[in-house]
Amino acid sequence: MKSILNVKESPYGLLFLTALIMLAAVAAAPAASIDFQDKMMFSIPLSTMIWIIPLLLTCFGMLYFLTRKLLYSVVITWVHVLITVITTLLIAVVTYVGIAPSADISGQHELIGNVIYVLTLLFIFGQLVYLTNVLLGVFANRGRQ
Repeated sequence: MKSILNVKESPYGLLFLTALIMLAAVAAAPAASIDFQDKMMFSIPLSTMIWIIPLLLTCFGMLYFLTRKLLYSVVITWVHVLITVITTLLIAVVTYVGIAPSADISGQHELIGNVIYVLTLLFIFGQLVYLTNVLLGVFANRGRQ
């Protein structure tokens, strides 16, 4: 039986697993007494942003599920999924470090902002990889007909 969460057969299942893990982390945030009040990320309140990220990952997973027949290459799919998952997790970690900085990091807000900026650009590049995969698949299927 083929399962959407079988990562070997469908790499985009990793997007769903990451979304579940991030939702569990968001649900555990009040227990860890992490305060998201009065904090902003990309001009959006952080308390809203932490719910948007798992939703975004779920949407990407659904896009893969719906467009799996159009995709050109599994390798390109793996590249996109890994870029998306790794940058998303790194953005979450760096955001947490920015919220509750240690003594070494507490004065380096510019560094944290620059790291988030670079990770965001890498995340956007990963989404362009997905678009390239779909477009190559569409044009390759047209050429076969």
